[in-house]
Amino acid sequence: MNVKGFTPTHESKRGFFPESIYNDALRLYPTVADLVTIKAKENGDKIWMEFQNGQTFTYKDADVITDCLATGFCQSGVRVDDHVAIFALNSPMWVFSFLGILKVGGVPVTVNTGFIKDPLIYNLTASKSEYLIIDSRLMDKFEAIEDSLPAIKHVFIIGKGALNPADFPRKPYSHIEELLTIKPNPAHRASRQICDTSAMILTSGTTGPSKVVCATNAQFIATALFLIDAAGVTGESIYYSYLPLFHIMALDMAMILSVLANAKLVLVEKFDPAIFWEHVSQYQVTHFPAVGPILEMLTKMPPSPLEKDHGPLTAVAYCSKEIWTHAQERFDINITGGYGSTEVGIPISAPNDVVSRRDNPPGACGLVGPHVEVKIMNEQGEFLSPGQTGEIVVRPKIPWAIFTRYYGMPDATVNAFRGLWFHTADAGYFDDQGYLFFVDRLKDAIRRKGENISSYEVEQVLLKHPEIAQASVVPANSEFGDDEVMAVVVPKPQSNLTPEMIISFSKENMPHFWVPRYIRFMDALPATPTGRVEKFKLREQGVTPDTYDRKTV
Repeated sequence: MNVKGFTPTHESKRGFFPESIYNDALRLYPTVADLVTIKAKENGDKIWMEFQNGQTFTYKDADVITDCLATGFCQSGVRVDDHVAIFALNSPMWVFSFLGILKVGGVPVTVNTGFIKDPLIYNLTASKSEYLIIDSRLMDKFEAIEDSLPAIKHVFIIGKGALNPADFPRKPYSHIEELLTIKPNPAHRASRQICDTSAMILTSGTTGPSKVVCATNAQFIATALFLIDAAGVTGESIYYSYLPLFHIMALDMAMILSVLANAKLVLVEKFDPAIFWEHVSQYQVTHFPAVGPILEMLTKMPPSPLEKDHGPLTAVAYCSKEIWTHAQERFDINITGGYGSTEVGIPISAPNDVVSRRDNPPGACGLVGPHVEVKIMNEQGEFLSPGQTGEIVVRPKIPWAIFTRYYGMPDATVNAFRGLWFHTADAGYFDDQGYLFFVDRLKDAIRRKGENISSYEVEQVLLKHPEIAQASVVPANSEFGDDEVMAVVVPKPQSNLTPEMIISFSKENMPHFWVPRYIRFMDALPATPTGRVEKFKLREQGVTPDTYDRKTV
């Protein structure tokens, strides 16, 4: 295949690209770092990225800037396989830092910007991060835990001039902006392979702490190609990205996707439903992601004359049948459907010819992509027939097309890959046409506004409160169709504990999206004879009349 012809055309195509196209992609662009360099040669001065403040960067700019950063990181001590954490808000420098780390052969570690205290310490220590890139606007969060991170050797600050000298870290530090003046040294460019780790991303735990997922170059390239195929992204497309870059949806399925497709990426700091349609008009957006409650939030906004005043517009999204039908009609948009996770990327969506005709069934995740195998399995490890609900399991057809391991957790890795299939701990079924339908989570995790939350980790913070004897955290229904955090608490004897006290404590000690919306007091938690909390009973009971709702007070 001619390099200039990649990615292939969608015109007159039926179904997904064949598996051979994925092999072509990985021969042409074996790593994310190679992708950036080769696409700079292909596209030159074509605009790749526009930030919300009006800054624009060409494909060539991206290659040059990340070469400078790679040399700067190397001169500061970063070596092949060193772990470099990025704790920053969405910005071009987040993107360039990530790519610069890959060019020098380091491993980027993404960090949720909502994390504080123990969760932030855990993210950096579980990943064994040795270097930290931090947004100056988040320096106070790092300052509060700096003494708990002896492994951090050097700090790179985004936002020169935004800090007073008293706010600088005590560890050795540099300003990212100063690295941009360094002349790149080709000797600092590391040689990497499709199987090498291209990102370490924290994913929510189930009955234990969150796990660090090791995603590969091949996983990123294959997933990006699959969604290019499903969404019909081309070199003329404009992809609007507002999701946080520390999540795989923005990192792979917007940033890397746009490079692979020769498209333009419009990057903003965060999603704002009040100005969304203005941005669609302003930037002439053709594609946007809509995970979690995004479409629900847009449908709850007052009608806008701009919401149908656009060209062909595709939402890379999955949602309920009701929201799908309503959003598709109200906004005149195409919806791809999809199913995935940090571990497997996106193995399920619908071919673009089906999406563009709006023939994919509303509420369906989609069909299995050519780069993976997906089955439904029962507890005995047997495959189930269409219409039967069981656990969704995945394995790659393209080498290294899903994650390799949970970092530092060999037992969890082996358990997840039992029977040589990755067990997602999600329940679903296929219909007779091969469409996957998601049913429920089997794992004890909460999905709230696009964030995966470990109930275990929220419980561990709550149990540090001096007046809480027991705590069990479960999902409760939200008006947006996703989950809310509900904490069921047993106070200690003679306690004067109130819901307000728990909320205040939570805000001081956990990320804002972990803070429970609902608080319910009980004298004792339902438990098995061996003392295991029966969370299914708490989930079934849901929000009871005696449950405190902090959004109604």
